[in-house]
Amino acid sequence: MVFLHPTFLWLLLALPVLWFFPRGQRDARHAALRAVVFAFLILALARPVQVSEDAEPVHVFVLDASASANSAVALESLCQAVQQLDAQARLVVCGTMGSLSDEQRELFDSIQTVSQVGNGSPITAALQVASNSIPRGAQGSITLVSDGLATDRRWATIVQAIELRGLPVHTLRLTQPQDDVYPVSLISLSPLAVGHTAQIMVEVVGNAQSLELKLSGPAGEFASVSEVVCDGRTSQVLEFEPAEAGFLALTLEVKVGEGSNANLENDFIARTFAVDDPQRVLYLGQRMVGGDAVLGNLVGRGFAVEAWTGGELTPLNLAEYDLAVLDDLPAEALGDLSQRALVSAVRDGGLGLFVSGGAAGFGPGGYHDQPLEEILPVEFVQKEEKRDPSTTLVVIIDTSGSMGGNRVQLAKEVARLAIRRLLPHDKVGIVEFYGAKHWAAPIQPASNAIELERALNRMDAGGGTVILPAIEEAFYGLKNVETRYKHVLILTDGGVESGSFEPLLRNMAEDGMNVSTVLIGPEAHSEFLVRIANWGKGRFYSVPNRFNLPEILLKQPASAKLPSYRPGAHVVQARGGAGWWGDVDMSAVPALAGYVETRNRAGSEVLLETADGAHPVLGSWRYGLGRVTAFTSEPTGPGTEPWRDWDGFGPWLARVLERTASDQRAPYRYTLERAGQQLVFAAVRRVPGTLPPIVNRLDENGFATERLELRTRAPGHYEARWFASPSDEVRIVAETAQGDVAHRARLVSSAFADVAAEHQVDPAQALDLAALASATGGTAIETTSGLATFRPSVGGGVAPFSITRLWPWLILFALLTYLVEIYYRRSGLRRGA
Repeated sequence: MVFLHPTFLWLLLALPVLWFFPRGQRDARHAALRAVVFAFLILALARPVQVSEDAEPVHVFVLDASASANSAVALESLCQAVQQLDAQARLVVCGTMGSLSDEQRELFDSIQTVSQVGNGSPITAALQVASNSIPRGAQGSITLVSDGLATDRRWATIVQAIELRGLPVHTLRLTQPQDDVYPVSLISLSPLAVGHTAQIMVEVVGNAQSLELKLSGPAGEFASVSEVVCDGRTSQVLEFEPAEAGFLALTLEVKVGEGSNANLENDFIARTFAVDDPQRVLYLGQRMVGGDAVLGNLVGRGFAVEAWTGGELTPLNLAEYDLAVLDDLPAEALGDLSQRALVSAVRDGGLGLFVSGGAAGFGPGGYHDQPLEEILPVEFVQKEEKRDPSTTLVVIIDTSGSMGGNRVQLAKEVARLAIRRLLPHDKVGIVEFYGAKHWAAPIQPASNAIELERALNRMDAGGGTVILPAIEEAFYGLKNVETRYKHVLILTDGGVESGSFEPLLRNMAEDGMNVSTVLIGPEAHSEFLVRIANWGKGRFYSVPNRFNLPEILLKQPASAKLPSYRPGAHVVQARGGAGWWGDVDMSAVPALAGYVETRNRAGSEVLLETADGAHPVLGSWRYGLGRVTAFTSEPTGPGTEPWRDWDGFGPWLARVLERTASDQRAPYRYTLERAGQQLVFAAVRRVPGTLPPIVNRLDENGFATERLELRTRAPGHYEARWFASPSDEVRIVAETAQGDVAHRARLVSSAFADVAAEHQVDPAQALDLAALASATGGTAIETTSGLATFRPSVGGGVAPFSITRLWPWLILFALLTYLVEIYYRRSGLRRGA
């Protein structure tokens, strides 16, 4: 005998006290009866048990009597297996026992314990009950008769516990109907949103030569596919476009075209999906009238396009949108502060930015050297062209007598230097004055170097100095030429006659003719020549000798930025992965009518480029929390005019905008998980300083039925737990406020989200009974007839034993003795004593 609570035995030492009560006349028999009562009670409190080592092992049989299992063929063999056992036998039934006959029910009623677990195939719960039916330390075995199609697939923990106890699990696989075809899953490949193509993948198991799959909802049929061949398993993707945000209940129906289905009850599978609101787009464009409407028609209902009404952009008002689109908007129209707000919203707020345009957006005067340039995935190409503007030069040379000797030769050298600085597209004329004036060389192209040189060589000093008529002749000659610059160069020794030079020279300056003077020789007769140069808005030069020849400045070469917009037909080719394009056929992209030449930045992804020059047309990269995509043409302008007839233009643009739009705009990241009957809602804060969300449960009509109480698990991490039946659908709406902007998120846990409905268990996820028997040291029984003669091996204990509880008998003896004590006190026996 073993006492489970031996500490109570110390109370036996207090029994002698009972011999001294009651006081007065001593009654030894009464005291003895009282001591016996308390002795029985103290021994009962100590919980004595009798351990017998000749106990028999416990064999537990688990029968899968659910509707999916063909258990009728195994019932007779199971009855015979139970009858031949000499040891204790217990039965655990999955499902209902309505399929048992009266004779079989009488047999099972004679077994020590019959437990019923669930109405379907909760094999995990049945194994748990079977394991608990075998006492700790006792030997026993578990025999599982099932098809393995467990509705609850969380059996790993209980199998591991059975394996640690050393209990063998013997298995017998029941057969399944071979002609049953049914759907096992209905999942979305991506989150559903209004206007975006929803891709619902369905899986069907069974064997059929012709199936029809029909996906329908409250508004009717959404998508269907026919003549599907199912050889054991098939997967199909059905596509449709959700029309409105909220919760969308979808039902898939499987119809067998040839033959009949074994079970018509499992031809349907229903799931509910959350449909997000359309993405809000801020359209910033001025060149294209009604560009926001054109863009909205192109991309469809998945984007709510709002036109920019002007005003300064701030990170607060940009927080209302998921995407901003710049459509060929000049930088000066946006402004420096608004550009910096866009940069901050992309980098710190996760806003998506799509920058597109032609010459206004990416050309000269666009966003080059602007705050927005640093976040673009492409670099601006600003090619410069050095231009030398055309010039007409008229050289007036003094050949009067005072220019004799070396002076006239020095003047000729200065004239030659000035002419050599000209280009072939420039023009030159030479006027000689020596009292009279005449054209030594009429105005002609500067490339006629031989004729000009001959004219200079024919000059010689002689005559008087009369310069005013020569200047007039040059003025009239320049009137008839069309060049960018017009210049008159006067070479003289300074002995100039008096006259009305100032009005003439100022008139020439107003007509764009500059007059410069050159003093030839060392004499200081330069004051009047300086005034002539000032009146004519030219320069004054002094040439005292051939060693001080000046550099005559006749024009200022300029550099101009070439236009980077390249019109014409340009073939483009795709480089981005399939994730960018989806189902859009990028091999059918038409040629562009124009684009802006750019270079991709290091680290950016080129998605579309020209075939000839490999210039990026579409590039994208991550910048901070957001994504920036650059399209170097106008999506609503003349650059994409050939794309108007391309059927894939709208889906292509919608796909690009969808990938560019923010994926982190919500202040919280939400999850809704289900484990059996427990649901766990979790919210993790993304944006610092955001208040906790308000979470409500909704009914099927969209009305709030319960507000969930969130508990803080960590800073910025909130959680709510509650219980619901696996067959109940749970809809959740979480709302947060970020400034004046409200964010709403929808979550749904469909019925049977983590368990499978009966008749719709995926065979690929069935419990491997042979592996279970091998892992636990059991035997995989091959046939149902083998079950009738099967003698299960045992394990789990050192030796067979049984435990007999003795304390209930001690309480009974204490009660009987107490009754005797009462009779003794009230009878005459005590008085006689």
